[in-house]
Amino acid sequence: MWLDSMKIALIQKDSAKAYALIESMPPTFDTLEEMLQARELIAQVLELLEKEKEHTRIQMLQIQAAKKFLVSS
Repeated sequence: MWLDSMKIALIQKDSAKAYALIESMPPTFDTLEEMLQARELIAQVLELLEKEKEHTRIQMLQIQAAKKFLVSS
């Protein structure tokens, strides 16, 4: 169930839901395979968060450039 929910959050690129799922991750998994899947999914969430962080950084730079342009006009 947790693995399926995490897969859905990743497909939807819902970082908030994925983060909440990580916080509520079960303390143990039934099999080694499930544990390895969880590790891979968490790695994918980290990649998603890094991409969002970079996107936000670029947006902030664009806003700063626009602000400078408006102030100098």
